[in-house]
Amino acid sequence: MNIKNQAGWTMWSLMFTLFVIGFVAWGMLKIVPLYIDNNTINSVLKPLSQDRSLADASYDEIVVLIRKRLDINSIRSVKPEDIKFIEDDRFLQIRIDYEKRIKMVSNIDVILTFKNHVNISNK
Repeated sequence: MNIKNQAGWTMWSLMFTLFVIGFVAWGMLKIVPLYIDNNTINSVLKPLSQDRSLADASYDEIVVLIRKRLDINSIRSVKPEDIKFIEDDRFLQIRIDYEKRIKMVSNIDVILTFKNHVNISNK
């Protein structure tokens, strides 16, 4: 059998491939939970658009309501100062904009920025 015609993976190519797959899996294990938390924050905000009792509520009451719902879902990454209100003639917009920093290796960090909002009718 001629060595020039042989094909296959060497030990080094297999080790390199496993290293790359392991590195990507390790990174995903650190990042994916933050996207799951953001999805939970969206699921807390969306029902607020249908809640008619919030039209008469103060900003502090709305923040307390949101914080309670986030605490029930074990979301600790949103601080009260991350919750902003933008009022218009037609609606009240509640925004939760925050960023999360993940330490990966040594001095390498990953910063994820999330922007969530919901509109509540003023009528």
